[in-house]
Amino acid sequence: MTTMRTAIVFAGVMLCAASQWTVARTTNDPATRVARWQEDIDYFAREFPATQKDFYRLLPRDKFEREVMELKRQVPQASDREILFGLMRIAASLGVAHTRVAFGTATGTMALHSYGVEMRWFSDGLAVVAAAPEYREALGCRVARLGSKTPAQAEAAVAPYIAHENDVYLHSQSPLYMTLVELMRHEKIAESDWSLRLTCAKAGGAEFTLEVAPKSSARSRRGFIKAAEALHVPTSLCRKHPDAFYWYEYLPERHTLYIQYNKCRNQPGNPFVNFTADLFAFADAHPVQRVIVDLRFNEGGSSGILQPLVKGLKSRPALSGKGHLYALIGSETFSSAMFAAMDFRDGLHAALVGEPTSNKPNHYGEQENFYLPNSHLVVHYATKHFQLMPDADPPTLAPDILVPYSLNDFLTGRDPVLEAVLGQAFQVEGGWK
Repeated sequence: MTTMRTAIVFAGVMLCAASQWTVARTTNDPATRVARWQEDIDYFAREFPATQKDFYRLLPRDKFEREVMELKRQVPQASDREILFGLMRIAASLGVAHTRVAFGTATGTMALHSYGVEMRWFSDGLAVVAAAPEYREALGCRVARLGSKTPAQAEAAVAPYIAHENDVYLHSQSPLYMTLVELMRHEKIAESDWSLRLTCAKAGGAEFTLEVAPKSSARSRRGFIKAAEALHVPTSLCRKHPDAFYWYEYLPERHTLYIQYNKCRNQPGNPFVNFTADLFAFADAHPVQRVIVDLRFNEGGSSGILQPLVKGLKSRPALSGKGHLYALIGSETFSSAMFAAMDFRDGLHAALVGEPTSNKPNHYGEQENFYLPNSHLVVHYATKHFQLMPDADPPTLAPDILVPYSLNDFLTGRDPVLEAVLGQAFQVEGGWK
């Protein structure tokens, strides 16, 4: 415990020293700092509405101008990071997942630090899925409190900084934001020494508290231990090749071809058109009665990449008839991956199985960006509105068969979504299987 406390104090001293260095450096010429930030904010105020599609439909002009003026007024007293947070809030208020001010590109006095844990929401709560070695005890445990707040309260505190269109995307992003040291301190969830009191609950319900120290980088997970490895969780089929852009496996006893499509991009050395040619050569030579396309880990890219697979399935009715084709979706299914799910459902009669997607069918996309001239912060914006459901505007693309993914599923290596599909009967010659 003494070693852990020493680490926390040391990290806190380092952060405080950085803040004092910033003050000393900028107070030599505060007018220059103020002028540069105000120039950046003016540039933001001009370029953001001019580039984001339907800007003033998403954020009323008077509200935007009022918030920009207030941020400019605060510049002399605010720290660089507080100004970054102000810009993040304004961008996030449009409610467009593709539109945000990127904190991950901040450097110097705006660089953010993270805590030594990685968390994830499951259907039944928030849990620690990876951690620095000194917090190994928390792996696989439920999170009961962050500081004095419940996970839901902590998520509500960081929600205004997260550009999101629905609660699914908020859930997928909030664990990262809840590990940002400066943001958690800004929201008064972290302690005054910069540590985070993390209260976890073991499987039996017993609670314990760790004082988690800041790490060096907001996105660094170097040296982290994964819960699945530390707890010897069996590797399910869907986790066999996590780094592959796409891959397939035949399940002979089920007459099933399982395809995992993780990135809407061509994999170097194996373009998707070549991959699909090999896949269909295999499918044509084997008895395939069911095809499963797993989109659960695909966060998007280029929509056109998928077309060889769609065309190949369309030309093979036995693989794409109703009851023979399934697309698996979840909270990480985003942007072009959601387009793919809709292509399978609407064009190939696929059943969607899993959990809702993290952006809306009717949404803003085709992301571009610009840089603020002095701070060099990156502002992402959307240039196109997609109306994929002309007669409705649901907050998410919902599955036809809803299958939640719980913490117990994660800890036991179960894949209830795949199990649900494999449990579906399909017609074969002479009966049903």
